[in-house]
Amino acid sequence: MRAIIDIALAVIFSLILGSGSLHIINKKVKREALIKVQKGLPSLESFTKKLIAK
Repeated sequence: MRAIIDIALAVIFSLILGSGSLHIINKKVKREALIKVQKGLPSLESFTKKLIAK
């Protein structure tokens, strides 16, 4: 029974942390996109490469 509870808690924490990190990445991409558009640079390739590299 203890193992089942531990697994359930691990799944719940994984989902919470996963959605939180997705929110942070989404926020960074939106911010970077706005900066690039304001500067007149339409391409986000270098930024996405940096994200993938991390």
